[in-house]
Amino acid sequence: MKNVKARSACLVFSLQALAIAQLPLTWRQAANTGPIPRTAPAMAFDSSRGKSVLFGGFNNNYNNNFGDTWEWDGSTWVPQLFASGPTARYDHKMAYDSQRHRTVLFGGINTTLLGDTWEWSGAAWTQVSTSGPSARSSPGLCYDSVRGKTVLFGGYSTSFQNDTWEWDGVTWTQVALTGLLPARRFGLGIAYDSNRAKTVMFGGFNNIDNYLSDTWCFDGVTWAQLVPSGTQPSARYCHAMSYDSNRGKVVIFGGFGGTFLGDTWELFGSNWLEVFVAGPDKIIDPAMAYDSNREMTVLYGGLGTLGYPTETWEWQGTSLSTEYGTGCGSPPLTLTQIKAAYPTINNTAKASLTNIPGSLAFISIGLSNNNFGPFQLPITLVGLGMPGCDLLQSVELAALPTITNGAGSATFYLPLPNYQALQGMHLYIQGWAIAQGFNQGGAIASNGLDWLIGF
Repeated sequence: MKNVKARSACLVFSLQALAIAQLPLTWRQAANTGPIPRTAPAMAFDSSRGKSVLFGGFNNNYNNNFGDTWEWDGSTWVPQLFASGPTARYDHKMAYDSQRHRTVLFGGINTTLLGDTWEWSGAAWTQVSTSGPSARSSPGLCYDSVRGKTVLFGGYSTSFQNDTWEWDGVTWTQVALTGLLPARRFGLGIAYDSNRAKTVMFGGFNNIDNYLSDTWCFDGVTWAQLVPSGTQPSARYCHAMSYDSNRGKVVIFGGFGGTFLGDTWELFGSNWLEVFVAGPDKIIDPAMAYDSNREMTVLYGGLGTLGYPTETWEWQGTSLSTEYGTGCGSPPLTLTQIKAAYPTINNTAKASLTNIPGSLAFISIGLSNNNFGPFQLPITLVGLGMPGCDLLQSVELAALPTITNGAGSATFYLPLPNYQALQGMHLYIQGWAIAQGFNQGGAIASNGLDWLIGF
């Protein structure tokens, strides 16, 4: 690891010396048509069918609460027809139960506060409970995929609440908690962080502290406050919050904290980092869900200074890892990204190298996958006695070591320092392994990974 860190420092120095420009990182406007514009709808991603499911909301211009269901497939919003379902409402919440393949809906407001529980199968709504948490609006709701429970916290129910409930598909159970509890609140953000195996909560509003800016984690038994090591989002409520399971980050957008907000933040470990990017207008009460199939955070709706937005937005994050090219060998040497270890500054990026035929493997890093000096990439290595193998990137650093995990596999670690100018830079990495007798050159090469460094 010392050798890897030393070479990493050399790489950073090289990048600084070359003064490579940052690339703009933005939200992507994915559509400008769809459901009637609205604020305070609810949305969850159905991973079994690959659809983001949206229900309800409110638009004062129509003087109407909505009771419609829509699904987003990544390109088109499609209205869903059903015989009966939840009454029209807003400020309700939804979460997707991936074990039972059901989207769970709870609560909200129509003319009064609501406390019913419904489930969407993809074809029909079914009311599954009228008992459990008291009728309320704007609680936090997410699905704990490790314990198989839908977790609810807080909300407004004739007064501000800080109770915790769990739905197992049959019964709501109030969790008996001990120790320090989060303050009563509604309009909080909540998401299940599968990397730390905990429900994460941020912000909200109550009548004592007004706008809140605290971060809490729930492990199924105890709430514990997470104290960030640096800056954090400003106090707010009715913001959008979801968990990017591919990159291992909690994402926050917008909300209200005395003024409309339009900032994007990500939580990784104990650090909140603001991502300075262009994107949606400043809004309160949008719906947001993470599409794990397409690795996109989807945002729709809300209310802002410009009224009710019509756009659908998608956020893929500031750090990406994309495979390109093919490896050689039998089976081919393969380089893959390790999830929750994407290339972000002040953290260690990791990739896995598999199908290593011997005991020696290493990594090369380049700054381009288009050209290597005067030569266009990829470059065939048949002249080096490696038919079927290609050089896929320029080689600014070579022979970076890997850590062997056992027979046929190894891990590459690249610690990236807290140097802001690295954001938006691409690194191209490729694996190599000694393969005596496989070809005249006695070596094989992997596919490539395009690492886009972010926060």
